[in-house]
Amino acid sequence: MTTSEWLKKYNIKLKKSLGQNFLSVPKIAEEIVCKSMVTEDDTVIEIGSGIGILTEEIAKRAKRVISFEIDERFKPLLTERLKNYDNIEMFNMDFLKVDLSMFKDYKNLKYIANIPYYISSPILEKILKESPKFHYAVMMFQKEFGERMVAKSGKSYSPLSIFVQIYCDIEKIMNVSKANFVPIPKVDSVVLKLTPKYKYIEEIDPDKFMKFIHQCFSSRRKTLKNNLKNVINNPESILKELGLNELVRPEEIPIETYIRMYKLLEG
Repeated sequence: MTTSEWLKKYNIKLKKSLGQNFLSVPKIAEEIVCKSMVTEDDTVIEIGSGIGILTEEIAKRAKRVISFEIDERFKPLLTERLKNYDNIEMFNMDFLKVDLSMFKDYKNLKYIANIPYYISSPILEKILKESPKFHYAVMMFQKEFGERMVAKSGKSYSPLSIFVQIYCDIEKIMNVSKANFVPIPKVDSVVLKLTPKYKYIEEIDPDKFMKFIHQCFSSRRKTLKNNLKNVINNPESILKELGLNELVRPEEIPIETYIRMYKLLEG
């Protein structure tokens, strides 16, 4: 059955409040999972089962699939669609409330997800801050959000850009046209592979660093010096030590400099 047919059969009306736009082309789902290099030794955590189009493809390749779906209306649909697979564990719960330490004994851990725009940042932060060691995460984002993640400067450059690029190596897997979703969203999507850099995760506390970056970007209209006044008494001395002009703005500073600045402030 097609995505629309599954939804019609179970009389499911999609909720805008949950950002529900579901992949409708099986070949695209197959390509995403294939390019994710899932193997029979892997445990894959899927965030957002939806109608199970990605879940099914993952289950064909992985040792174990642990899939989370917040919307209980999909439970009977998923039960029917995935009844022939005995390697899937389904959880009807909010992934953001999951204690990820429960997966600490799993080997070859990977994440795959097509997540709504409005919770993309919280989910990324949760995985990087809380997850036991994992090989990588393959995630589909709205294209604009993906561009923000890989930005090096300018308007798209943000705390998210810095946070993700410090803690992950980012690789673009593929673009996905909006025409491949039901209902059709306003924008295209991009699939990215995020490989954690544990050197930095262990060396620089993600929670503290994210708070620091948000303080640096607290007002884009202000200079970094003015934003730092809320953090330290004498921001001029830090800027001078880093060789930065006092008029520099947060979006003009490279990631490496933010790392140095954070380490100086932490002493």
